[in-house]
Amino acid sequence: MMRLTLLCSAALACLATVPAAAETYKEAPMLDALVKAGKLPPVEARLPQQPLVETMVERVGVYGGERTGGMVGGNDRNMLAKLTGYEPLMAWDREWSGKIIPNVALGYTASPDASSFTFNLRKGMKWSNGMDFTAADIAFMINDVLPDDKLFPAKPSWLLVDGKLPKATIDSPTSITITFDGPNGLFIKNVAGVFGTQLTLMSKDYCSRYMPKFNPKAVDLAKADGASGWVEELTNKCGLEIENIQRWRNPDMPVLGPWKIVQPYVSGASQVTFTRNPYYFKVDPKGQQLPYLDGARLTINADVQTVLLSALAGKINYQERHIGINQYRAVLTEGEQKGNYTLVNRVPANASDTAFSFNLTHKDPVLRKIFDTKDFRIAMSEAIDRPSIIDAVYLGLTKPKQVAPGENTIYANKRLAEQYTKYDVKEANRLLDSIGLDKRDAQGFRLRPDGKRLTFTVIAPAGLTGYSDVAELVVRYWQQVGVDARFQSVDRTRFYDIKSNNNQDVTVWSGEGYGVDALLDPRSYMPYSQESNFAIAWANTYLGLPGGEEPPPAVKKQWALYAEIKQTSDSDKQTALFKQILDIAADQFYEIGISDMPQQFAVKANDLHNVMAVAPTSWIYPSPAPSNTEQWFIQK
Repeated sequence: MMRLTLLCSAALACLATVPAAAETYKEAPMLDALVKAGKLPPVEARLPQQPLVETMVERVGVYGGERTGGMVGGNDRNMLAKLTGYEPLMAWDREWSGKIIPNVALGYTASPDASSFTFNLRKGMKWSNGMDFTAADIAFMINDVLPDDKLFPAKPSWLLVDGKLPKATIDSPTSITITFDGPNGLFIKNVAGVFGTQLTLMSKDYCSRYMPKFNPKAVDLAKADGASGWVEELTNKCGLEIENIQRWRNPDMPVLGPWKIVQPYVSGASQVTFTRNPYYFKVDPKGQQLPYLDGARLTINADVQTVLLSALAGKINYQERHIGINQYRAVLTEGEQKGNYTLVNRVPANASDTAFSFNLTHKDPVLRKIFDTKDFRIAMSEAIDRPSIIDAVYLGLTKPKQVAPGENTIYANKRLAEQYTKYDVKEANRLLDSIGLDKRDAQGFRLRPDGKRLTFTVIAPAGLTGYSDVAELVVRYWQQVGVDARFQSVDRTRFYDIKSNNNQDVTVWSGEGYGVDALLDPRSYMPYSQESNFAIAWANTYLGLPGGEEPPPAVKKQWALYAEIKQTSDSDKQTALFKQILDIAADQFYEIGISDMPQQFAVKANDLHNVMAVAPTSWIYPSPAPSNTEQWFIQK
């Protein structure tokens, strides 16, 4: 399998990087004007010797125009990552078929035991500020940034083998070898996913000036800028981590993506704007440097309804985030002609549209014991009338389902997907009575063992998909079996603050892990990250973070199995081991799902081209960026 992967990788590298002749390179008019004014080198000096030549979704495009869309609130940062933040060493193919293709790197080779990986980079490739991008930039991240506990108290789990980070060796400016203490069979898959963009995030030339290790005056720079110290200064200047909002607040930060930020995503801003990266390393088949669009302009809105109205008015030329869900399909379909747009299908890669996670590590010992009782969670699941919710919220277009991989994927687990989905109020009441919740107060609500009413709050982030609609209905069903459940919609920043500090009762989010993403990010199937909302304190132990707690044996078994997965590059063995993890997840029943995912869609202006008619959407595949947004173009 490894040999086959290497052969395919080498072949794809050759096919994807055949350079156009230098004399045929062309550039956008706005860049050509800068070249003529002596403010920018000629295009052939800005491109690497082997630029990546893209195949077109429809046809070769034309230059000009901008991407328009709408963000919601002050922490919608990942919409920006999905616009122009996906430039890993190796990438998913745009259909997300499972193929891994060259991107920043021309290709790679791996040791037989999958413990060492050598990447060949593009000679002459540059950051958006014109500085060379070389192996030193990747080595800087791996050897200097990630190991620093002040910068990364929690190390990225996908880069750990036996709890240790890899080492990077610079073989030449265009060759780097990353070596682990043992096999890391998931490394290349993770490199191609969203987390792999961490390795190509920071320019050493720019970012090292804010570290005392490289610059004795780093502390003085921080003080001059009003930062509390060099760590805050480096974070403010370079973002540090792929989901850190600071990476979208510094226009001077060099990037590799097709566009660079102009108006930053800061508090009080009404919009975020981008302009083209003049050193972007990709071209079309005619040698025209990408991207075609001059930039992007995204408005910052207080709520989803404002984004919806903008789409209906034809003020947005592409939007799948926030409004591409069934509850808005009818009104958006009706407005297609007037708004001069079309709805294009998006295939969601989620294990369940909505997941309810009881906090199994709750700080209240009484609630913890109740939530951690499996029969309680079974009762809560069987108290939900899923068919009625599906009719009301999903227009009858989905079917009941727990959080589980898709039925057509290699990780399908029928027991995990279908258990406890039957609406059975009588059985729910029996189970609640059987675990000592049989006493009720004068209003008919159940009492905890300590005599207090069994009350808890279900929180969901405001403005994201239909979480609130589902949660409000679920809370009513739980009240009908005597549980005083209450719903609260909170700002996304507040939502994360609550759960990150383990102060939540019950959270609502989508069930994650539909296909290949389940293997790479098993957050819904075991305590794996701080997105494992059912047991963040156990996940903290896995990550080596403060606030960790000792998990039960079943969780430790899952962790051990996942460690085995990382020790082999044999896909069949990885699949067999992951199925064992899923079986344990079925035994433990960590999260409660409602239904499978409804078909999603995106609003696409009729004059926007090279947009895939059907495309996947996920976080591991951070759509729409992997579908090659740099080749989108506008033509009336």
